[in-house]
Amino acid sequence: MPIYVGQPCSSCGRILTKTDDIVVCPECGSPYHRDCYISEGKCTNTHLHETGESWQPTIKQEEKKPEKLVCPNCGAENSPDAAFCCNCGSPVNMEKASGGYQRTNTGYNNQNPYGNGGYQNGSYQNQNGNYQNQNQNGYGRPYGNPYMGGMGGGFPFFGGSAYSADFAIGNHTVAEYSDYVGSNSPYFIPKFIRFENGKKWSFNFSAFFFPHIYFFYRKMLREGIIALLLTAVTSIPTLIYYLYLYGFLGEAIVSTASFAVIYNICSILSYVISIFAGLFANYLYFRKAKTDLDEIKTEVVEYGSQREALMTKGGTSMAYAIGSVVALTVIFLAVMMIVMGVSSGTSS
Repeated sequence: MPIYVGQPCSSCGRILTKTDDIVVCPECGSPYHRDCYISEGKCTNTHLHETGESWQPTIKQEEKKPEKLVCPNCGAENSPDAAFCCNCGSPVNMEKASGGYQRTNTGYNNQNPYGNGGYQNGSYQNQNGNYQNQNQNGYGRPYGNPYMGGMGGGFPFFGGSAYSADFAIGNHTVAEYSDYVGSNSPYFIPKFIRFENGKKWSFNFSAFFFPHIYFFYRKMLREGIIALLLTAVTSIPTLIYYLYLYGFLGEAIVSTASFAVIYNICSILSYVISIFAGLFANYLYFRKAKTDLDEIKTEVVEYGSQREALMTKGGTSMAYAIGSVVALTVIFLAVMMIVMGVSSGTSS
């Protein structure tokens, strides 16, 4: 009888506990210790019987907060006051996480503290009157997306949570990061939240298999050049071995003990480069996005121009990716010519 626990006995006045044998008056519902009720022989609240009213609790019961909040994404346990998961960064309390943001069956209704309308029924309305778009595909901003923490429908593997356009990730918003990232923002937004909360790694399969191509594709030129040069250098022993295997080189080079040592070291280094790129490519991209957003928002004040600058600076570049492949091919051809020239000069 949870409703009676913590209330005073209607006869003796002592607080009723879980271990007490509690009985209630069948007419008005007043609670008693069984012994007290037997001793009284009747209900003492005769005025309730006369007026036809029911007994009401006299001591307000405190609502118990859950001892922990379990993240629906990764299953980690969080404190009951947490807004985001301490492990993966996904919201565990949507009301706290987005300032009153709630997801309903009719769409998004974002009552955000910044006062710019947000989502409602798949459209974004800016109360300043600058932008208004009735986009029926669920995109909030005229140039944005629903900021789902998953691919399209929000698969739990990628976070499975929705974020308002004005949801803050450090000094910038989800909308600004989405403009910068482009079409794949549903994949990156949950990860950016994790990185802002202190995490520094999350696996990227594309970066693992094609480090330099991925960095150039995401316009991370510095990281792309470093990865390209490291890939070229660590691949030279393998290239030389295949030239020998297909008869373009003699056995003199590959048969030496030093070549075997270099070959093994370079093979190990190539795996290390791939693993590092796979684990930290997303974090490096977050750092670049954060730096670029800081610079653009400092230099460009007008909103439309700022948005255009974000999309130009960020996004992807297939031309850069193809260029990196061509550059690596040219390096390999140059190495082949040099090695074959040295080999023919030595043999002669």
